Amino acid sequence: MKRQTQSLVPAVFLAACGLPALADSEIAAFGGEGSGRSEIFTTAGPWMLDWSLSSDFPTIAKFELRLHDGSSGALIGSVIEVEGTGQGSKLFADAGEYQLAVVASSVRWDVRVSEVDEEMAARVVRESEGRQALADRSAIVGRRVGEGTFESWRPIDDSTLLLFGEDGNGFRIAFDPPCMGLTGATALSFVTARGASAEEYDSILLDDGTRCYFGAVVPSIVR
Repeated sequence: MKRQTQSLVPAVFLAACGLPALADSEIAAFGGEGSGRSEIFTTAGPWMLDWSLSSDFPTIAKFELRLHDGSSGALIGSVIEVEGTGQGSKLFADAGEYQLAVVASSVRWDVRVSEVDEEMAARVVRESEGRQALADRSAIVGRRVGEGTFESWRPIDDSTLLLFGEDGNGFRIAFDPPCMGLTGATALSFVTARGASAEEYDSILLDDGTRCYFGAVVPSIVR
């Protein structure tokens, strides 16, 4: 299977979007297919919201996530608005009592809330502002693959993708959470990483519009 390439303008969130799971401690998880409200949850410090969307009809899928004060029920604001499918993450700096409200149509959604420590929160902010420390940059490089380093690909399952280069050398890419729909994919677009100094990919785009970010890229001998 030959590769395609594509560049996308990233969505702008408070911190970073589309990062792999960075959370220390999951405190709440919600999912469904329609609109509704979550239970009230409490955070003691900075927290990360990870979201994932899938749909049988991605061209008409719509998703909005609203954040409410858990005590008063007052609307704090709309924090995510998506037409189509995809996944991503968003960092919140303030501890508190919150509730999430979902307005959705033609989409299956999964939302997870996790607390992060101050060091991890600072790292996410640096990545979103393009100010990565050396250790941050090393971790990011481990989630990218260079243009021209492979010729074809084959999924093992929704969590693993093999990239084939010359002489049996290639890459094993892991997805966490899984890239739902990858196993049956017949075409992929490889998406250019934001801020890459060279032509490097950090994610793929399925035909239905789902974008999946690399969790790890490991050089391997693939057959």
